[in-house]
Amino acid sequence: MPQAAYVLHRRDYQESSLLVDLLTVNEGRVRVIAKGAKRNKNPWRAVLQAFNPLQVEYSGRHDLKTLTLAESPGTPLSLSSYYLYSGFYLNELLQRLLPQYAEVSELFLAYESALSALAKKQDIETVLRWFEWQLLQQLGHAFDWRSEAETGITLDQQAHCYFDPERGFLHENPMPDATPLDTQLVMSLEQLSQQPLVSDQVLDPAQRKLCKLIMREALAIHLGTKPLRSRELFKR
Repeated sequence: MPQAAYVLHRRDYQESSLLVDLLTVNEGRVRVIAKGAKRNKNPWRAVLQAFNPLQVEYSGRHDLKTLTLAESPGTPLSLSSYYLYSGFYLNELLQRLLPQYAEVSELFLAYESALSALAKKQDIETVLRWFEWQLLQQLGHAFDWRSEAETGITLDQQAHCYFDPERGFLHENPMPDATPLDTQLVMSLEQLSQQPLVSDQVLDPAQRKLCKLIMREALAIHLGTKPLRSRELFKR
């Protein structure tokens, strides 16, 4: 039975085939061999592109499946410049952090929403921070934007708090070099939990700066030390 999917990453495999990481609506991240996809006359050559909505089927008993169907029922999303780099960033996050065969239908919908927002040239920072939060939630690494992690009391009982990526927000400084954060500003970021992404939702400059700091720290402990290649595109 065909299911919706997107290409997260593809690379050459042997002489004429491709090794493709897919994000699928029913089975999450799946790695498949697209046999013969590099040949000029093979229709998969043009279809297996990033940001192209697909219908796919695959078979096999092991983790590495064999692609048996790939067709595009719609039009590829048009992303350019920083919006294109942002799409690559989303793909790399999913490829690095999402386990194979994890059921993530809600995350699939969040990914589609984020791509659609980028194609419409919505605010990049807001879209990326929103998707990062959806990803953390789906992976079981979410934290409470309004409550202190140790006591459960609301953050606004004190003017400042601190962020610990393994626990959440704390009133007591967890480490010597931790940065004090404005609790009211932290609590305002709860809007990122909205589903779906609201078209006119835009973080203001102070929210952007703080949210980027928090999300970088929250993701870093799961990404490890290997740098993200997509971040280098923004630096150029």
